Amino acid sequence: MLLLVGSQIYYTQKLVDLNEKNKSLLRLGQDFLQLRRYEKDFLLRLDRTYVDKFNQQADQFLTKLVAIQTADEQSAANQAIFTQLQTSLPLYQQQFNTLVEMRVAMGLDENNGYQGAFREATHALEAEIDQANLHYMHQLLLQIRRAEKDFLLRKDMGYVDKELNLYSSLRQRIETQPATMYAQLMPLLTRYQQQFMQLVDAYRHIGLDHNSGLQGRFRNQAHLVEQNFNSLDQQLQQQVDEAQQRVEMTSIMIMLSTSVVLLVLLVRSFLTLQRAFSNFVMFFYRCKREYQHMDEKNMGFSEFKYLATIANEMIDSRRQMERELRSAQDEISRLKQEHRATMIS
Repeated sequence: MLLLVGSQIYYTQKLVDLNEKNKSLLRLGQDFLQLRRYEKDFLLRLDRTYVDKFNQQADQFLTKLVAIQTADEQSAANQAIFTQLQTSLPLYQQQFNTLVEMRVAMGLDENNGYQGAFREATHALEAEIDQANLHYMHQLLLQIRRAEKDFLLRKDMGYVDKELNLYSSLRQRIETQPATMYAQLMPLLTRYQQQFMQLVDAYRHIGLDHNSGLQGRFRNQAHLVEQNFNSLDQQLQQQVDEAQQRVEMTSIMIMLSTSVVLLVLLVRSFLTLQRAFSNFVMFFYRCKREYQHMDEKNMGFSEFKYLATIANEMIDSRRQMERELRSAQDEISRLKQEHRATMIS
């Protein structure tokens, strides 16, 4: 019973520790989801506030991860996953900050960064063409702007090729203009095209979809962190299940062993009691005809041994009384004979 209680206390404490780690990991998972939320909030709203929140959350995540790892140092399998997490999360944070820097360089709104410079170049070119009343060039510029906006909206390089063809046509038209008009329009067109291609290169560097460029690498790194985290969660859950199974198997084995031992003790106690009772019955039965000591060692129970000792002392006492009575009777017989001889003489 003490073994059963001790094993239950040991395994219960182990299960409590594993459940505490599991709860800590669950809270860490919630922190990771919050981290992904700040990331998506920035990419959607382009607000630097979410970048600060993301970095603060990432630092807290690493601190909690180290604390959980310290509390779980006895598990070699878990340590490998902890190491992977500690390696992959900083890379995830670094790639996010790189993506943020690129987005800031492009401009968080249309008035800043590459977008702001491109917008200024566009307005300057449009204003100059309108002022010169070059309607056929204005129509061509509108087609260029349409191709430009289609690219910015759909991120399809086909619209860039279309824009380049239209740009070549507009450039040829400007080259046919007088020298004064050429000197006014060509620098503006060149600036417009340079700013547009700078913006195109920036979008290509970031990634034209979620699976390419910085966005693709960042997305893959985020999935790697999530995969490592899920592996750690599954590993801990498996350890909890294995510990529960060990508790059940150990408890069953101890209870079965205890039951067998108790059954053997019960049978032996019953046989010992029966043998001791039979010895007492035989002892009292023999006492009618003869005196015979009881074997105290075969009584089994200490109480019966004590009774056997008292019974043996009773026999010894009775024997002593009978010897004394026999001596007294012999003395009385001798005295009677002497008295009888005196009367005759």
